[in-house]
Amino acid sequence: MKPIKILNALLITLAMISTLGAEEKRYEVKSGMIEYTITQSGNMMGVNIDSRGTAKTLFNAWGSVELHTEESKTTTMGRTEQERQMTKVDHGKLFVVDFEEKVIYEYTPEMLKHSEYQEFAKTGKEMIASMGGKKIGEEKVMGYPCEVWEMMAVKLWLYKGIMLKSEAEIMGIRHTTTATKIDLGISLSEDDLKLPDFPVKSASEAMMNEGEEGEELTPEQMQQMQELMKSFSAS
Repeated sequence: MKPIKILNALLITLAMISTLGAEEKRYEVKSGMIEYTITQSGNMMGVNIDSRGTAKTLFNAWGSVELHTEESKTTTMGRTEQERQMTKVDHGKLFVVDFEEKVIYEYTPEMLKHSEYQEFAKTGKEMIASMGGKKIGEEKVMGYPCEVWEMMAVKLWLYKGIMLKSEAEIMGIRHTTTATKIDLGISLSEDDLKLPDFPVKSASEAMMNEGEEGEELTPEQMQQMQELMKSFSAS
């Protein structure tokens, strides 16, 4: 897996901390739509990276069903690439869309419980606390009073369990996500939360595919990754 894709995967994982759960209410709000702006900039492996993008989260049934999409443009060494990402939580299952391969990878609750991602079985605040996170204060985002949580290299602003802002500095890249539009208590249809019409495969196939790419990080970057992910590993 390329370093920039590893970074993006880590950031998505961290953003999902307050969103994955089982059948219980994940949010204290029944439904909503949040739009965000995203920025990434810094130097990784001696290469300057600058990325700008937008994201949108739609959720229903107290967060039991949630669709998250991101679109960005990243400039590296004068070359600009566009990227689109999409994930969906559906009653404990996690679906990750691969637009390049036109396939959707599915993580079942059982798969999550018995993998390095077993922490996702917990509620958002329980997971943050288990990762050494602490509530450090309260601030408003777009007029909404948020709890501010800090863990490792990440800060999260949560309103009733919903992430409205995040800041992270990982592997030399600073990443910021900030809500620009918030609409809660809205009516959403199944079509609003629909995934692309791609075939669905087990996530185990995705892990096999990543292992075949064979790209490596430097020892320092690998150490940072291990420190970030060690809280997800089985105890």
